[in-house]
Amino acid sequence: MAEKVRYYLEQTLPELEDLQKKNVFTKLEIASITRRRTDFEHRIHGRGANLLDFLKYAEFEMNLDLLRKKRIQRLGGNGEKGASVSTWSGQQRIFFIFERATRKFKGDISLWMQYISYARQQKARHLLNKILKNVLRLHPTKPELWVLAAECELRENANRKAARNLILRGLKFNANSKELTDAYEKLEEDVRRAVDELETKKKQETEIDETD
Repeated sequence: MAEKVRYYLEQTLPELEDLQKKNVFTKLEIASITRRRTDFEHRIHGRGANLLDFLKYAEFEMNLDLLRKKRIQRLGGNGEKGASVSTWSGQQRIFFIFERATRKFKGDISLWMQYISYARQQKARHLLNKILKNVLRLHPTKPELWVLAAECELRENANRKAARNLILRGLKFNANSKELTDAYEKLEEDVRRAVDELETKKKQETEIDETD
């Protein structure tokens, strides 16, 4: 366990050195961050590790990354100039914490929901698609996950066809799901409305051209 913890902590050194160099965090703050991370890594690698340990770790990293962004804004020209090793490392670490948590607690739907929510907030579309694919493979009989996946296709990718296919696939596993049936009907209604609006717009443009 100690070797794993040491390995993961060593991966953070370039980021911490970069943050200290930019005066985003002081030497004492860097030491405190390292102690907290060491404690969290020991917890999640221990035999008695529970989901709360992972969630507290993710929360700590989220707050730390938020603080980093605020300080960089405050530093202005003396802070971050372009992307560097510390720009995305916080986000990537949070993703990695969620990834390890979902491998250990595959059956916890609320955990998957939090992982998906964070990926959406960060606009990490490629990762979001991967997460949704994994959770649907593990939990095909959960209608709410199919609905969420379809919603992501609509909101994040503007892909109605993919959203429709997801709901139809979900209905194969959950034929009597009212939630999925309602979602399908709403989607079809939205598609019809979009088509009607497009036709109306084309008609108006044609009338304007004929008038000119």
